[in-house]
Amino acid sequence: MNKLRSIMAYISTKYPHKNELSKARLTKLVYLSDWFSSLLDEKQMTDIDWLFNHYGPYVDDVYDVARTDSEFSIKPEKTIYGGDKFVISFNGKLNSVDLTDREKAIIDTIIEKTKSMYFNEFISYVYSTYPVSSNERYSQMDLVSLAKQYKSQKRTANA
Repeated sequence: MNKLRSIMAYISTKYPHKNELSKARLTKLVYLSDWFSSLLDEKQMTDIDWLFNHYGPYVDDVYDVARTDSEFSIKPEKTIYGGDKFVISFNGKLNSVDLTDREKAIIDTIIEKTKSMYFNEFISYVYSTYPVSSNERYSQMDLVSLAKQYKSQKRTANA
């Protein structure tokens, strides 16, 4: 089982508001997992090459896994504003998820921090992260390098 699939399954199983786990939110939760891991452990959890596009950190990888894996389902729904959203859920067994305790702890922290955020607040939080706030739209985001840069700037500012 690949790491991205494991992360998606874990988030899908642990996230308390299942009907809010849209393609956009799940993708950004995976991004936050990679960002926090880059900050804490100097490595991403996934091998995703993150792109800062007009929707913030985005890749098709998350949706592609959900679309092609029989243990995920995608349900089209409407947002409260009448727009389309695609809610992703995991229908498999969580014991098949291959994550370390450290990775689970990072994801649990992200879920705890974001679970009470409405979508716009959640998006604002994601956009406030250093990789997004310090880069131009349509650029690749090397999260490990950006984490090192961010920590270096914080050390300099605190000196």
